[in-house]
Amino acid sequence: MTRVRLEAYAKLNLNLRVAGRRPDGYHDIESVVQSVTLHDDLILESASSGIELEVDDASLPADATNLAWRAAEEVRRAAGRPLGARIRLQKRVPVGAGLGGGSSDAAAALVGACRLWGLDLGLEALAALAARLGSDVPFFLSGGTALLSGRGTEVRPLPDLAARSFLVVFPGSPLATRDVYAQVQESLTPAPKIGSMHRSGLAGSDEVEAWVRVGNDLEPYARALCPAIGEIKDRLLRAGATAAGMTGSGSAVFGVFRNPVLLERATRELERSGWMVLCCATLGRADHRRGLGLT
Repeated sequence: MTRVRLEAYAKLNLNLRVAGRRPDGYHDIESVVQSVTLHDDLILESASSGIELEVDDASLPADATNLAWRAAEEVRRAAGRPLGARIRLQKRVPVGAGLGGGSSDAAAALVGACRLWGLDLGLEALAALAARLGSDVPFFLSGGTALLSGRGTEVRPLPDLAARSFLVVFPGSPLATRDVYAQVQESLTPAPKIGSMHRSGLAGSDEVEAWVRVGNDLEPYARALCPAIGEIKDRLLRAGATAAGMTGSGSAVFGVFRNPVLLERATRELERSGWMVLCCATLGRADHRRGLGLT
């Protein structure tokens, strides 16, 4: 194979709970996440040797500090052979929004490099590489609906949720995850709360809104850094969203819509504010994997 094209889908954290800091410096979390149809595109082509990366977003690095580059290099090292690839990354998922774009690009690069070079590392080996690259990366190997725990690398698949439309609004102010977590106090969430979501009766629920209403513990801290988050959430609810929340550590906010007329009206209204407004929908696990070329 000399050319591979993949779709790297974004995710929404429908909710997020945070416990105390771990010995490794990360925080223990629990979060129900959902793949959505918004995606970046990755194109990998054979090269004589080494990794070359081209990104159509000038704000992103095109070297070894880019997660997609690092992912391909991890596969090359695992293969133990002098393989080469040229990678083109076409960005649609905004950076610093909490949508997991960089992590999804990394997962797609892991799978794409294996396909390009005819390698069969196995899902367990890929998952181990993914965990080394970043907390969200393992989830993007399977997608769909899942419960993340630990530092985000422990992935428990959940049944696909009912189809919903989302309006994602990015205020244009990227937030670094480390900056948001730096605001978090150890007493943010009592430890007993962690581990309760899978016992709450919501697991397997087909109500996206029920998961969203659990809330995101990071939201007040992100709002202190980006006040527009609160305004966007309020406007989405006033515009007819059945639920709304911040994804990840922000700064993107999403609204859940069942009525296509209200969705269209809300899109027009929020676009007038100068924010980036993106429409997307739930993406089941099978479709997510199909976009990566997995079966």
